[in-house]
Amino acid sequence: MKNWLLAFFLLGLAVTRADTLVLTPDRAIELALKNNKLLRANQEKVQEASAGKGAALGSFFPQLSLSGSYTRLAAANELELISPVYARLPLRVYDPGTGQIIGFTDSVPMPVGTDTMRLPLGAKNNYLLRTTLQQTIFTWGKLINAYRIAGLSLEAQKAAAEQARQETKIQALDGFYRALLAEQTVRLLEESYEQLRRHAEQVANLYENGLASKLDLMRTRVGLTNMANQVSQMRNNAQIARSALGNVLGIPLNTDLVLEAELVADTLLVDTAGAVDSALRRRPELIQLHRACQMADLGVRIARTANLPTLFAAANFDYKRPAGLSDRWGKDWNATIGISWPLFTGLSNLNKLKQAQSKFRQAALSLQMAEDAVQLEVKVTLAGMEQEKKNIAYQAENVKLAEAAFRLAEERYQNGLLTNLEFLDTQLQLTQSRIALLAALANYQVAKAKFLRAIGKF
Repeated sequence: MKNWLLAFFLLGLAVTRADTLVLTPDRAIELALKNNKLLRANQEKVQEASAGKGAALGSFFPQLSLSGSYTRLAAANELELISPVYARLPLRVYDPGTGQIIGFTDSVPMPVGTDTMRLPLGAKNNYLLRTTLQQTIFTWGKLINAYRIAGLSLEAQKAAAEQARQETKIQALDGFYRALLAEQTVRLLEESYEQLRRHAEQVANLYENGLASKLDLMRTRVGLTNMANQVSQMRNNAQIARSALGNVLGIPLNTDLVLEAELVADTLLVDTAGAVDSALRRRPELIQLHRACQMADLGVRIARTANLPTLFAAANFDYKRPAGLSDRWGKDWNATIGISWPLFTGLSNLNKLKQAQSKFRQAALSLQMAEDAVQLEVKVTLAGMEQEKKNIAYQAENVKLAEAAFRLAEERYQNGLLTNLEFLDTQLQLTQSRIALLAALANYQVAKAKFLRAIGKF
């Protein structure tokens, strides 16, 4: 029986551990990048753009195709030939003086009528197997510019995927530290609740011995109830933060998370002078807009050559029946070099050029606005990170002062030198200072990540 109970216990322990996930900030980012469906969609877009570049490259090579057809004619065309019919006839011979017939000549050929002959020029049943080879020879740069656009589109899509990747990392890191902050705040409030509970017991003992007023007892109990409510609310907030983190990481919401990280203020060396330059060179949003400008410029070049002639070549090899005028299978081939020149298109090509030029100007303006926004973002995130560092220093000093004040308040209250209300206020200040320090430490980690992303190094 004991063996069965032990096996049951071990099985339950294994299941519990299987449902428990230990998370660090790096592990959270790794899971978010692995499970995020938006990132998968962006990777598929990269594959699509890569295939588009390959398709554009294919336009430089000869195009080979095979076709076949069967045609049934209601009536085959015929050539009607009319030929004279000859017969050998003797001719009469007349006397020049009298005009009388004096004899006949030997028989000579003479036309006596006509004969009609029909020559078929085809057959009712027509079969054709054709192999066609086509090659574009000269297009004034249309093909090479189209290939360049496809390559730029691939680079832009890669930058978009990197942007989505960085945003996912920020979301994972922000969710992790929010959950960690909520979890540690719960622990801090629970410790404060225990301190207040012990104080409430002390006040109750003093009240029973006539050394504390009923008002002090009521105030202590009210404070204890409020603290219990805060603990309950923060536990609920911590659970919500964990669920939100699980959603960002793409893991089941019922997974038990163990968050392992230390809230400390590490030192980040910042090159303030080069931060903006780094952002302008590295930010994936700006890379996308740079590529968009280049694609728009190439689009203008293509539109300018729309009315110019293009040179091409083609060759066909046929295996068909009938072959010529004979109802049999035979081979044939032909080759063509041609030129195509759109002389008038209803001004559509001119308007397409204006359209392409307008797109280029729009892309250039979008790039300028994005660069201004990025420079502002670098300054804002840097200022935010520096402010959080100052907040950490301020709150750390506040915690030291609040802890010293609380120790002094405990001692003075036990000696009857401090009122209960003053003691409660001192404890509340200590709790608030500790929570503020935790928030500043967590906010600093997120602010640092946002600054690194702003300069393109996250």
